[in-house]
Amino acid sequence: MPEYLIWTTADQGGWPAIPKNLIPDVLAPDGYEAVRIDGPGDLRLTLGGCEMVFSSEPAGWRVWFKGDIAGHDTDALVSQTARQIHRFTGETIKWILRA
Repeated sequence: MPEYLIWTTADQGGWPAIPKNLIPDVLAPDGYEAVRIDGPGDLRLTLGGCEMVFSSEPAGWRVWFKGDIAGHDTDALVSQTARQIHRFTGETIKWILRA
C-alpha cells in the first residue's frame, strides 16, 4: 500500500501544526466523500473501499492507505490534502511517496 509524508519547509521541517479539534476539517481531502471512522492514528477516513490514515510524526504527517485503492488516485488525494494544509497554515508544504 502506498505511504506518503507531508511536511512543512519552515524552520527545521516537521509536521504542520494543526489544532487537534481542526484536524478532520483540514486533512480530509475536499471534493472526495471521505467519512471519519474510528481506529489507530490521528485521523482515519473511509473513501469507499479504502481507508486513508494520518499519523503525526516528528518528520511530518505520515499518510497511508489500507484496503482496495483501485479507482483512487492516492497522489491526487495527498496533493489535495497538502494544498489544504498550506491554505490553513500559510506554510510551504511538501509531500513525497515513501513506499
